[in-house]
Amino acid sequence: MKFLRWVLGALMLAYAGMSGLMGGMNALHKLGKLTTVPAEMQRMVPLWDATPWWQLAIWGAVTLLLLVTAWRLFTGGKAFGVFVLAIAADVATWWFMHNLPAYQTVFTKAELQYDYYLIGGMVVAAVLIWLTERGK
Repeated sequence: MKFLRWVLGALMLAYAGMSGLMGGMNALHKLGKLTTVPAEMQRMVPLWDATPWWQLAIWGAVTLLLLVTAWRLFTGGKAFGVFVLAIAADVATWWFMHNLPAYQTVFTKAELQYDYYLIGGMVVAAVLIWLTERGK
């Protein structure tokens, strides 16, 4: 089970990194600090403009919760509750963002499908975390 907890911790770090990078780029754009948007990210600008600050704050909190989850997984602590809180906040902000017209125009239908894969993966991760903590 220790190996599984390390794998799950690494996945939490990766997801936190991806989430932090996307949220950070959005915030930098809103603050006018992202003077040059990389060509592959240009299509994100309308979505960044439409995303409210309160959502970025929750996104930052989700990133922090994912980092706490990873730390607890690596150190053998209880991580399930923190991760469930992260999932709930992440899915809630995703649902709000998903309903923005800009979100629907920025991504292709195939890319929009990946959101459901990520949510499914988070649910599987939650079940695996719960299984590793049973009996503790």
